[in-house]
Amino acid sequence: MTTVPQRRASGAATARALWFTAERTPEVLAEAVPEPAGDQVTVRAKASLISPGTEMLVYRGQLDPDDDLGLETCAGSFGFPVKYAYQVVGEVVAVGPDAPYAVGQTVFARHPHQELFTMRPDPMLLFEVPAGLDPRRAVFANLLDVALNCNLDVPVRHGDVVVVYGQGIVGSLTAQLARRTAGHLIVVDPLPHRRELALSWGADRAVTPDEVAGAVDEASAGRGADICVEATGAPAALQSAIDVAGQEATVVVVSFFGNRQVPLVLAPKFHYGRLHLVSSQVSTMGGPLRPRWTMQRRMHTSFQLLRDPSLVTEVTHVLPFGRAAEGYAVLDTDPGSAMGVVLDYAG
Repeated sequence: MTTVPQRRASGAATARALWFTAERTPEVLAEAVPEPAGDQVTVRAKASLISPGTEMLVYRGQLDPDDDLGLETCAGSFGFPVKYAYQVVGEVVAVGPDAPYAVGQTVFARHPHQELFTMRPDPMLLFEVPAGLDPRRAVFANLLDVALNCNLDVPVRHGDVVVVYGQGIVGSLTAQLARRTAGHLIVVDPLPHRRELALSWGADRAVTPDEVAGAVDEASAGRGADICVEATGAPAALQSAIDVAGQEATVVVVSFFGNRQVPLVLAPKFHYGRLHLVSSQVSTMGGPLRPRWTMQRRMHTSFQLLRDPSLVTEVTHVLPFGRAAEGYAVLDTDPGSAMGVVLDYAG
């Protein structure tokens, strides 16, 4: 059985770390931080980003308690308590004798929210951040990698009619990458300010869920969409994507639904339309791209994209780390008011 770390740890450095001790119960607790040995590095956090997708499933207790955490930097279990998150930007402050990083380097770590931590420099977990990239911008690299992975799984062709459901962080980034080659880009979101933001960076149409069928019919001259991307985590959006897709079109599922049930009506559209349903999951790269598009290449590409000021990474909340619980609460109870919720570790 996993136990929550003690608030005092004798004979070792301690740091504040965020644990979910029960459903909808995030707590900032103190735990020991070992000195780096071998190739390990110790990182002092500057900023971290709350994931509004998988991390909120953890917060709400919507993952199977027996599921693997997937990251060695996380701890506990989804049955609680659990320390789980994966996008921290910080500075290397100490290194082991064999470490490939140097003190002073800025890094992105797939590590839970924690002000100071020691970890292996696994190339799947730790990445150098390019000089000059603001930490509050660099924290989006992981979710941008999700969008990039989607684009690599299902490339958008010139002239394609593309529909992206959901304009949260992942949906917005996915749509912005699609915009670069799509013939006509339609985004779908019930929230007016998210639709307005999408129009400001170049979406052709930004519609409510009730308007999407008509918008697709008009944009495609009745053919249906070429590509639909579901980035909401809502079963109704996936159903709509199937309904508006054209013959032999592709529906890409980017959301992670956890243990929620997803009822769908597949007949007749899915079957007679011979639709292609694709799972785009960021932990791996599918098909013939896998040998060349490593995690390192994808993250490098994400950092380069983040250097482009035309890419919008909306931040609506910046909270001191000690007030992290407020960030989860707003994402849980008023998600429409929150886009990027960043935790700041200064002071």
